[in-house]
Amino acid sequence: MRIRVWLSVFVLLLFAGCGDKVIALAYAPGAPAPPLPGTAATTVFAFRDARGDEGEGHPNRVGGIYGGYGNSLAKVWTGRPWMPILVNALVAGFESRGVPAQAASDREFSAGDPAVTGYALGGELKNFSTEARYTNSAHISAIVRLWQADGTLAVEKEISQRVLSQFGGGGVFTSVEDLERIMNEALNKFVQRVITDPDIAGRLSAGKRPE
Repeated sequence: MRIRVWLSVFVLLLFAGCGDKVIALAYAPGAPAPPLPGTAATTVFAFRDARGDEGEGHPNRVGGIYGGYGNSLAKVWTGRPWMPILVNALVAGFESRGVPAQAASDREFSAGDPAVTGYALGGELKNFSTEARYTNSAHISAIVRLWQADGTLAVEKEISQRVLSQFGGGGVFTSVEDLERIMNEALNKFVQRVITDPDIAGRLSAGKRPE
């Protein structure tokens, strides 16, 4: 009888833990980077969502909780679309280095976009997720592209940032707070990698303005 009771409790807890999770995504600036003098204005556009099945094409999907066989136990969502958060975070990051920047998070870049007076930044997003498998991790990666206003490609490179939780995993009982923490840490570090990238910074700096 006692075994049946414990088994029933375990099943109830399992199903209670399998509901979808919602995290709060927010950018917090990291350590100040050296200012870039005389930089050209930059417009940050939406990235093309190239995550495949992981994102389901949904503007709020950012990962999941998985079993030992890779089976999906729950999905992780943000309370609001993550693309504008990413774009605005990059704008804030560039501005912190003295780069005149603005957001165009409602569209991808196309040559001749009137919002571009200097350079345009965007690209293809390959990963944007926080996940619980054998351990908890968050991963953001993208093919980042910097264009001149006429569509001439100035810089193209892959930038990736992964964060592993120091608390390990938890499967279906994973702490949502931990998934949220490492996702925000990955966002902050990804932005820092983009705004301090030497190739991107070099094109934006004085003497590197488009003709």
